[in-house]
Amino acid sequence: MEKKVLKCITDIEVVIYLILMVILIAILIFSTLELAYLIIDALFFDDTMLKLETKGILAAFEFFLLILIGLELMETIKSFLETRKIQVEIVIILAIIAVARKIIIIDPMTITNDILLGIGVVVFALTAGYFFIKKADSLTPEHAAEPKKE
Repeated sequence: MEKKVLKCITDIEVVIYLILMVILIAILIFSTLELAYLIIDALFFDDTMLKLETKGILAAFEFFLLILIGLELMETIKSFLETRKIQVEIVIILAIIAVARKIIIIDPMTITNDILLGIGVVVFALTAGYFFIKKADSLTPEHAAEPKKE
């Protein structure tokens, strides 16, 4: 009986992940089309010079990075569906992209030292986490089983 209930829960979980994947794909397609439209409109059809201002360029980068975050999120869901394990490396990459997006779009006139320090700590923690995950992945089972020589 327990196995049937667990299988039913797993099946529901997979269906929810697949629905989320379809929704995310639709959002990413429409977001990419909107970004392309905005860039083409700004380059060829906008008579003002707003397209050359820093705010316009930063808005395009922000939109681009937001789509990239969506793609990484889709990769996380796909990886989970394939392996039934959360890939911590992908989640950390997603967090690094999100923090990089925030750093790129941050208004330098409103930033405080506390915010800079907080962002620095988050960047350091994510980078260290990514480094240790990569280092652990590079260890082969033979190396992990070897006793340390003193």
